[in-house]
Amino acid sequence: MQKIGQTKWYRHAHLWFLPLLVLAVAILLPLPKRFLDRTQSSIRILDRTGEELYQLNRATHGSQQWIPLREVPRSCVSALLAIEDRGFYTHPGVSLRGTIRALWQNLSTGHVVSGGSTITQQLARITLGTQERTLVSKVLEALLALKLEQSLRKEEILERYLNAAYFGHRSYGLAAAAKTYFGASVGELSTAQCALLAGLPQSPSALDPFVNRDAAKARQERVLGAMLETNALTDEQLREVTQEPLTLTEDRTAIRAPHFVMWLLTGRPDDLNAPTVRTTLDVDLQTETERIVERKLKELNDKNVTSAAVVVLDAKTGDVLSMVGSADYFDEEHDGAVNIALAARQPGSALKPFTYALALSRGDTAATTVADTSVQFLTQEGTPYVPRNYDYLEHGLVRYREALANSYNIAAVRVAERVGVPALLAFLRSAGLTTLTKTPEHYGLALTLGDAEVRLLELAQAYGIFPRGGETLPVRTLLSDPIRKGTDILDQRVAWLITDILSDSTARLAEFGESGPLSFDFPVAAKTGTTRNSRDNWTVGFTPDRIVGVWVGNADNSPMKDTSGVTGAGPIFHDVMLAAVRNLPSGDFAQPQGLTKMTVCRLSGKLPTDLCPHTIEEWFIAGTEPKDPDDLYRSFEIDRRNGLLANKFCDQTFVEHKGLAVFPKDTEQWAREHGWPVPPTRVSPLCDLPQERSSSSSISFSSYISSISSWIEITQPQLSESYLLDPLIPDTQELIIFEAHASTDIQAVDWYVDGKQVGTAKGPDFRMKWKPAMGRHIVESRSGSVSTSVHLEVVK
Repeated sequence: MQKIGQTKWYRHAHLWFLPLLVLAVAILLPLPKRFLDRTQSSIRILDRTGEELYQLNRATHGSQQWIPLREVPRSCVSALLAIEDRGFYTHPGVSLRGTIRALWQNLSTGHVVSGGSTITQQLARITLGTQERTLVSKVLEALLALKLEQSLRKEEILERYLNAAYFGHRSYGLAAAAKTYFGASVGELSTAQCALLAGLPQSPSALDPFVNRDAAKARQERVLGAMLETNALTDEQLREVTQEPLTLTEDRTAIRAPHFVMWLLTGRPDDLNAPTVRTTLDVDLQTETERIVERKLKELNDKNVTSAAVVVLDAKTGDVLSMVGSADYFDEEHDGAVNIALAARQPGSALKPFTYALALSRGDTAATTVADTSVQFLTQEGTPYVPRNYDYLEHGLVRYREALANSYNIAAVRVAERVGVPALLAFLRSAGLTTLTKTPEHYGLALTLGDAEVRLLELAQAYGIFPRGGETLPVRTLLSDPIRKGTDILDQRVAWLITDILSDSTARLAEFGESGPLSFDFPVAAKTGTTRNSRDNWTVGFTPDRIVGVWVGNADNSPMKDTSGVTGAGPIFHDVMLAAVRNLPSGDFAQPQGLTKMTVCRLSGKLPTDLCPHTIEEWFIAGTEPKDPDDLYRSFEIDRRNGLLANKFCDQTFVEHKGLAVFPKDTEQWAREHGWPVPPTRVSPLCDLPQERSSSSSISFSSYISSISSWIEITQPQLSESYLLDPLIPDTQELIIFEAHASTDIQAVDWYVDGKQVGTAKGPDFRMKWKPAMGRHIVESRSGSVSTSVHLEVVK
C-alpha cells in the first residue's frame, strides 16, 4: 500500500514542482512596470470639441472609464468583498484556505476544476490577459498576486480591480457598467444596484440582466445575503433594499453617432491607437440632425417611410461634421445598423447637375435651348428608350437654366446625348463616385437620370466641386489628418454657373413654386432626386461653407407612397441646413472673373430683336455670349380674312403684320397643343381674286369666299417623304405620325391611306399614329369638301 501511494505521489509531482520552482525564482524579481501602469486600456473617441462619442477596449471594443476608489460608494465595495473576497484585507494576495482546497481538487483530478481566486488573483488574471484555466496559469496568477501585494496598497489593488473587471455588455470597470445597465454615474448607484453589479464578474454572459433577468436577480439576492453575513447590511437595511425594484436602462451600447463611429472602427482601425482620438464630428450638430430625422420621419409615417440618412460636410476642409446612417441604429426591424450613407442607392435626378456642367464646359451656355418633348432613343440592345418627365408633361423649348432648375428629365437626356455617355461617366468618376464601375453601354443615357447606384457620402463629396470652384473634396474624419487639396476637374466659371442655377429660386418656379424646403433667406444651391417607383428620395445642396446630403426611403427597398425628393428628403434637408450654418456668417457664392451678364430673348436664348416679346438677363462665360439675333420670332404679313399669308396682290385693308414664333420641328407639336399661334405656310387665295365683278354676282362671290376660306395642310409626313423601317424596333412599336393644321373652322379631320379611312383626329394638330405598310402610299386629310394629300414611301 505504501509503494502504491508513493507511485501516485510521484505521478502528480509534476503538477506542482515546476510552478513552485518558478514561484521561488520569480519572488526575487521586481514587478514589471507595465503591471504598475494605471493607464486605462480603452480608447476614447471624441468629437471635434472633446465630447465623448465612444469608448473601446483595445482588445475587445468595450468601454472603460477610470474612477478613483474614493468616488465608489461604500455599498459597492462592501458588496464586492462580501461575494468575492471576504478576507481581502487579511490575506497576502492568495487565500491559503481557498488555494489548498482548489489544489487538492485539481491534484485529485489531474486538471483544473476549482478556482479559489482572491480579488488580487483576479486582477492578476486580468493583467496577464490569460483565458485558459490551466495549472500553470493558476500558478502564474498566484505569483503575480503576491507581487502585486508587495508593490501596491490594498486600496490600490481594489481600485484597479474595480476599473478593470469585466461586467458584461462590453463594459470594463464599474463606471462603464453603471452607465450600461442603469444609465447612471458610479456615485448615483444605490445599494441594490451595487449588489447587482458586484455579482456580474463571476459570469458576465450567463448573468447578463438584459438577457437573463431572473439569473441576475438571483445573483443579486445572493450578494445581499453575503452582505448581511458580513455585517455590511442590517436586517432592516436588507428589507429596504430587497423592496427596491430592479429598473434597467434601455439595452443599448453607450455610443453617440454610432454609424460614424462604427465606420471609423472598421475603416481606420490602425489609426485609432492613441488614448484619445479626436474626430471631425460636431456632436451638437449630430444630435440635432438625429432629432430632425426622427421628427420629420414621423410626419412621413403614412407614406411608408421608415428611414433616412444624412451627411454634413465642411465644404472648405472636407470634415465630416455629421453622419446619420439610418433613423435608429438600434432598430433591428428596419435594419437600423446598416449605414445607408455608405450604401449604394440610385440617386435619381441628383446626377443632372454633372450632365449640364459637362455641357457648359464644352461650349454650351445657360441660355442654350433644348427640346423637352417626347423623343425615342435606342439602347445598346436595340430596345426603344422613351424618357418621361416626373409630372408626365412636356415643357417645349427650354433653356438649360430652366431645364436644370426644374429637373426636366427629357431635356436632361437630350443634353446627355449631346455630351456622350462615356464622357459623362468619366466625369462622374473623376468627381469621386467610385460605385460607377460598369461600362457606358451598361448605363446608357439613363445615367443622367440616376439609373446607377452611388453612395450618399460620395455624392455629397462630388457636389463639392461646385462651391469649391471645380476642385474635388477629399473628406477628413480625424482632426489629426491633414487637410488635403483636391483635383481641379471643372472650370471654376462653369462651377459657379451650375451653382447659380441650382440656387435660382425664380428659375425653378414652374416645378417647385415660390416657397418650400428649398427656399432659404440666404444663398443655398440644391438639387432633388427621386427614383422610379419612389424607392429613393434625395436632396443634396450646399452653401459656400457647408454641404448637406439627405436620403429618405426604406432599407428593405420597399416603395414609398406619394413622396418625392422635395417632399420626402427636402424637409429634412431644409432643417439640417439651417442647423449646419447657424453659427456661420452668411455669404454669397464667390463669383470668379471671366463672366458677363447679357440680355437675351427668353424663348431662344439669343440676342433679342424687336419681335421678341420677353427678355431675360443671363450669365455667360466670356467668349460664349450669343452673337446671333433671335430667329424664332419672325414677321409675317397675314390676311385677316382667313389667317393665311398675304402677298403683294392682297388688298392692304385686310393685311396685318404679326410676329409669330417658328418653333423647331421637335417642339412644333408641343407649341400647337399649348396654344402658340401656328404661322401659316399657304398664301391666301383671296389675294388672287378677279378685281371686276358685277353687283348681280354678289351672292355667288360670298359663297366663293366661304369655300376658299377653309383649308387643311398636312405637316407630317412631308411631301414625298420616305420612311426606313428599323429591324431593331419591334413592329408593334414602330409607327408613323400623321399631323396637320387647318383653318379655325375645322375642328376634326378624317385620315385616309390609299383611299381607305384609317382614323379621325381632332385639332389643333389632328395627330394620329399609323402602323406602316411597305410600299408607296397616298396620305389624305379630309374635312367635308376640304381635303389635301401627300405621297410617302415605306421601305426596309
